Amino acid sequence: MRWFWRRTTEQSPAEPMPGFGAWLLLQFAGEEPLEGMPFARLERVCSNAASLVCGAAFARPGPFERPEVLRPAMREEAAVVSRRTADGFRAALADRENTVLAWPWEHIGTSVAWQATRAGTVEAAQLGERVEQLAAAYGIYFREQLTAVLDLWRQVAAGVYRGEQEPDLPRMGAQMLAAYEAQRDREQPGPSRLPGARRGAASRS
Repeated sequence: MRWFWRRTTEQSPAEPMPGFGAWLLLQFAGEEPLEGMPFARLERVCSNAASLVCGAAFARPGPFERPEVLRPAMREEAAVVSRRTADGFRAALADRENTVLAWPWEHIGTSVAWQATRAGTVEAAQLGERVEQLAAAYGIYFREQLTAVLDLWRQVAAGVYRGEQEPDLPRMGAQMLAAYEAQRDREQPGPSRLPGARRGAASRS
């Protein structure tokens, strides 16, 4: 007896959509791979991504209020960023000619890039999740400080970017978050929320 059988080709599952932080990293990195990137470049990519996460978490904290962001260890890391920001701003006010302002997202970018390169794991998913968790925790737990930082950033940026629209980091962060959510929902239909976000998390302004 002959058995007739047909070879079936197994379809490999689609790659999961990266998290918001990783997605931002890839936007800023462009075609350049993160691995092998000079430290200064990697630090800048992480800082740029962190700035938009800070803005998004300030504008729409709800999607970021999930256990891995709200855990005590992450709050402690965010507190370090807050202290460094406060110390840096005080130094800049005391010596305006010789001190350069360092924004909180720059502290985040430096910390995350340094930890990743020291561990030898410069991978978009892990690096992006670290950026997202730390920047979101800072934006949620130290909202009062971030409010003052954003007000100063708006003044500085207005003098640098003389465009028709006033620079607004929360608006830009929220726009990037909306673009990410739209792309994610096209590729992976489902509830419109960040991976791991708590159901029913309220969005606050």
